[in-house]
Amino acid sequence: MEAWLIDKDFANYWTAARLVLNGQALDLFADHATYFRHLTDHFGPDTLWRNWSYPPHYLLAIWPLGFLGYGTAMAAFLGLTLVAYLVALRAFVGPIRTDLAVATAIVLPSVFDNLYHAQNGFLTAALLLGGLALRMERPVLAGVLIGCLTIKPQLGVLVPLLLLIERRWLVIASATLTAAGLVVLSGVLFGWDSWHGYLTQTLPYQSRVMTDFTGIFLGMMPTTFGALRVLEVDPQLALAVHAAVAVPLVGVAGWALWRCQDADLRAALAIMTTLVAMPYWLTYDYGIAAAALLLTCNRAEPITEAPRPRRGLLLLAAFTPIAAIPLWLFNAPLTPVLVGLGFALVLQSALQAPRQQERPGVTRSVGAEPFVR
Repeated sequence: MEAWLIDKDFANYWTAARLVLNGQALDLFADHATYFRHLTDHFGPDTLWRNWSYPPHYLLAIWPLGFLGYGTAMAAFLGLTLVAYLVALRAFVGPIRTDLAVATAIVLPSVFDNLYHAQNGFLTAALLLGGLALRMERPVLAGVLIGCLTIKPQLGVLVPLLLLIERRWLVIASATLTAAGLVVLSGVLFGWDSWHGYLTQTLPYQSRVMTDFTGIFLGMMPTTFGALRVLEVDPQLALAVHAAVAVPLVGVAGWALWRCQDADLRAALAIMTTLVAMPYWLTYDYGIAAAALLLTCNRAEPITEAPRPRRGLLLLAAFTPIAAIPLWLFNAPLTPVLVGLGFALVLQSALQAPRQQERPGVTRSVGAEPFVR
């Protein structure tokens, strides 16, 4: 097998699927050496370092990949999840009103980055964008999708705040029951020791990766914490500085979420706030930001009619995924600035969203059901 083909993150998913089919799922949640031996057994002794970082219920989504050869499985996984992402993106953004070339330029960097790394960014983005898009008209299904997003919970950390502000109790209930059901089902199928191992082995090792390890993955972490780690700042100090930056931004965004009368822009702002708030996520997760930026254009005037400086700033923020590694190579980890720029653009649009006429006790959301405060 070609080296470039196996030097992808998908090697984790395919190996995990094979272990499930072989009755060895618990080895995923043992010590790292146990898991890595399976990687080298499949791909040879020169396999690059990788680790398993996902909870047991992620296996429910990927175990069928083990029935396929590695290359076929990768193509199927990326192809199907890309289609799911594009469908969810369309539902989230709505009809494209912006210039098609500019809209493509906003989305393409994220698509390319996820394809290059053979990651699950399409899948997680489809779950989040689909859940947010359906939360008004199909709340039960929206909750199911959001509940499934617990396979990578850091991407949905502010969704509960958004749903509470909007008082979408049925979505919250559906998401809670879905997440609980996935935990129970995975415990029954893979053994409750899988969850014990996840909590006592997987999470602590992932924490060590985040604070102690170095390498190219730090350049792919477009957060304040990641940038400081690239600059060799002490991890604990880097986390403290990250919190000092993130907490005020989350406070401002929370006020804007309460004030904004446009349901679409509230969702976009929740996405961008998540990305400036969380210390650990990687460039292949940026598909959700691309959707938020594109939606922001759609909710305002067509981008081709917008002032050129704003258009340029928007495109600059969208290019974060493919700018990350070149900036890392030059020891200039500026991607948090680009993410912050995207956050600022969405925040500005949310604060400038037109207010609708109100009845007593009811405020109408633009393009949405009544938003009751």
